[in-house]
Amino acid sequence: MAPGAHLKLQLIVLFLVVAIRPNAGQQDNATTIDSYSRLVAPILEHLNDTLQLHLNNLRESDNLLVKCLLQQTNIPIVVSNDMSVTKSVFVSKLLHHFLIYDTVQELEEQLYQFSDTGNFYIIALLHTIEEEQQRLQQIMQTIWHQQGHNRIYYIRQQAEQLLLYNPFQDSIVLVQDAFSYRRIYANLHGYALRAYIFDSVYSALYGDGEKQQVLRVTGPDANVGEIVAKKLNLTLNYVWPDDEFFGGLMPDGNYSGGVGRAHRHELDVIFAGFFIKDYLTTRIQFSAAVYMDDLCLYVQKAQRIPQSIVPLFAVRPDVWLCFLLVGIICAFIWMCLRALNLCLRIERIQEQQLGSRKDVHYLSTAWRIFIDTWVVWVRVNIVQYPPYNSERIFLASICLVSVIFGALLESSLATAYIRPLYYRDPNTLAELDASQLPIYIKHPAFKDDLFYGHDSEVYRRLDAKMMLVGEGEDRLINMVSRLGKFAGVTRSASLELSDRRYIQTHKVHKIPECPKTYHIGYVLPKPSAYLEGINAILQQILAGGLLDFWIDEMKERAKMNIFQYPEYLAELNASRWKVFTLKDVQLAFYALAIGCALSAVVWLLELWLK
Repeated sequence: MAPGAHLKLQLIVLFLVVAIRPNAGQQDNATTIDSYSRLVAPILEHLNDTLQLHLNNLRESDNLLVKCLLQQTNIPIVVSNDMSVTKSVFVSKLLHHFLIYDTVQELEEQLYQFSDTGNFYIIALLHTIEEEQQRLQQIMQTIWHQQGHNRIYYIRQQAEQLLLYNPFQDSIVLVQDAFSYRRIYANLHGYALRAYIFDSVYSALYGDGEKQQVLRVTGPDANVGEIVAKKLNLTLNYVWPDDEFFGGLMPDGNYSGGVGRAHRHELDVIFAGFFIKDYLTTRIQFSAAVYMDDLCLYVQKAQRIPQSIVPLFAVRPDVWLCFLLVGIICAFIWMCLRALNLCLRIERIQEQQLGSRKDVHYLSTAWRIFIDTWVVWVRVNIVQYPPYNSERIFLASICLVSVIFGALLESSLATAYIRPLYYRDPNTLAELDASQLPIYIKHPAFKDDLFYGHDSEVYRRLDAKMMLVGEGEDRLINMVSRLGKFAGVTRSASLELSDRRYIQTHKVHKIPECPKTYHIGYVLPKPSAYLEGINAILQQILAGGLLDFWIDEMKERAKMNIFQYPEYLAELNASRWKVFTLKDVQLAFYALAIGCALSAVVWLLELWLK
C-alpha cells in the first residue's frame, strides 16, 4: 500500500475513534477531555498554522489528550505515523509539531528533533514523576543553549501541568494563561543580548580599533537600543562591526557584514537602519518600520560661471526672451499708432515747439520709431519726442513697464554677485543618463533593485552603468567632489547630516529625482524570540514621537556643526561681503570696447561713402 493511502486509512480510523467511542457510553472521559481542553487552550493561542500530530501507532489515538486536540476546530490538524519530524512526509515550514514520549529519558534521546526553531513544539510526557523535574529542566536548558530554541510547551499528562522554560532565570514556568509565553520575554532579567551597530546615518560607534572593543554608541538608533534594553531589562553587548557594515550576498555564496552575521545567527539584533527589502536570504527578518528614506544619486557640482559673463546668466532665459519680445512688440505698436495718425490726418503738435523736422520717408520714420522704442525701453531719455499726444501717452506706459523690467534685471544682477552662479546641473535621471557618467556604489545591496526590474530604458541603461567599488581611506563622496568623473549613490538623510558640508560648499549636487524610497527597520535573525517584544516597544517610541524628535535634533546639530569646516566658512564669508573689482565690471568694458569699435567702423564707412 502506498504511504499516502496508508496515512489516509489511519486518519479515517482516528476520526472513527474520536467520533464513535464517546457515543458508546464512555461519558466518564468527558470531564477529563474538558480539563485537557482548558490545559491546551493557552497553546492554541500561538498556533496560527497547521498542527502536526506525530503518533507512533494507532493506540496513541486512545490518548485523551490526542482526542482533545482532534476535537479542536480553530486550527487545522494533520496526523503522521512517523515520530521523526525531519523525515515526515508532511514536513513544512508552516507546521507546528505535537509529539508524545513515555518518559523523560525517551525525550532526552530525541533532542535532535528540535531543529525547526521557527515553530512551536508541544511535547506530551505520559509518565513522569516529581524526581525527574530537575532532569527535565536540564533537557530544557540543553535545547536552549545548543539550538537557541524556546518555543516548546511541555505537558505532564499525569499531573495535568503545562510547562515552559524561562532561560533568563533558568527555571520552569507553570503556564496559567495565554500570556505566560509573552511574559517570559517581557523581562529578560539582565540577559546579555548580542547587539550590532556601526557608523550609519542615525548611529555612530566609538571604540578601540586595535582591541575591537565598542566603548560608546550614539545617535537615534542607539537611543532606541537603550530604551529597548531598559524596558525589556536586558544588557546590550555590542560586537565589533565588520568592514562591510551592511553586507549582503557575495559571489561565493556567503554573506558579509551585518546581513551575514544575522544569517549565521551570530547576533541577536542589529540596531542600525536597514532597507526593508530582499537580501537574498530567508534567515533574517525585520522589525517594524521605524522611518523612511530615499536612495538618491549625486554628482560633482557644476563649475562656477566666470565673472566676465555673469550678467548674461544672472537672469533666466525666459526673462531675457520676454524682454526682447516686449521691446519688439512695443515698437510695432508705436508704428501702428503712427500709421493711424497719418491715415486719419490727426493734427500734429506744433513742430517749432518740438524743434523737429517733418518725416521725409516712411522707412526712415519706422527706423526712427524702432530706435526710440529701444532707447525708452532701456530707460534712456530720447532727444526727439513724438508729434502726437496718443504716441506720447503710449511712450509713458513703456517707461513704466521698463522700470519694472529694469528693477528685475538689476536685482537679479546684484543677487548673482552675492550668490555665485553655476552652470546647469543634471536634475533628472534622464539628464544623468545623457551625461554618460558611470555610477559607483559602495554597498552591494544598492545594486539589487535600485534600477533593476523597471521597464524604463533610462533605468536599464543606468543599471548597466553601476559598479561596486571598495571605499578606502578616501570616501566616495569626497572623490566625487574632487574628480567629478562619476556619480555616487547614498541615502538622502546622509546628505542632510554627515555629508551636509559637501552640499553647503557647492562641491556636490544631489539629483532631486530619487529612484527608490524605502521603509527602514532593524534586523534580527529568523526566527527570533525577541521580535515581538522589540516591536511592541518600537511602536510606543514611534507613537510618542521620540524617534522623530531625535532625528530632528540630529539635523539641527548638523546645521550648527557645519561652521566647524574651514571651506564652509570661506564660502560663507565670500557670500556675505563682496568687494567689487574690475573683474566684476569687465563685461561693461567689453561692451564699451565693442561699441567704440563698431562706431569707428561705421564712421569710416560714412566718410568713404559720402
